[in-house]
Amino acid sequence: MDTDIDNARKDALSFLRHHKTGVLATIAPSGEPHASMVYYTADDDFNVYILTLIDSRKFAAIQANPKAAFTVSMPDVPQTLQIEGVAMDISLDEEAKEKMGGLVDVLNSNNWFYGPIIKLDPKERVIIWLKPSWVRWADYAFQQSGSEHVLKEIPVIRS
Repeated sequence: MDTDIDNARKDALSFLRHHKTGVLATIAPSGEPHASMVYYTADDDFNVYILTLIDSRKFAAIQANPKAAFTVSMPDVPQTLQIEGVAMDISLDEEAKEKMGGLVDVLNSNNWFYGPIIKLDPKERVIIWLKPSWVRWADYAFQQSGSEHVLKEIPVIRS
């Protein structure tokens, strides 16, 4: 892999792993766009895992059209990670318990507030996997001008 892309991949993964929230964009059954802030976990292949409610708008949208986009950014440092792919319910899969533990940790990581979804009936929750098909890392933090060396498409590992 190209050294520049390899370094961008490492930076992008570090950024993704360091954060806990992002914006998930979906398409509602009516065709309207929908976006919501979500808590997430991720792995080294840019797979993103989200806990939501079975009666949420985002889950209905994913059931109607599994194409989704996900963005993580920071207000104080000009960096952003964009992921596009296919979202699916993995609640009944073998790996769901493992993913649930990580999601609960993220939801409980705030010393003052907690993610109320973890206190709801487990039968009302679903775990969503966003399998990436496209990843782009944008790092404007140290660029003096222009966009050269800023936007990097990260090759997706297909499994």
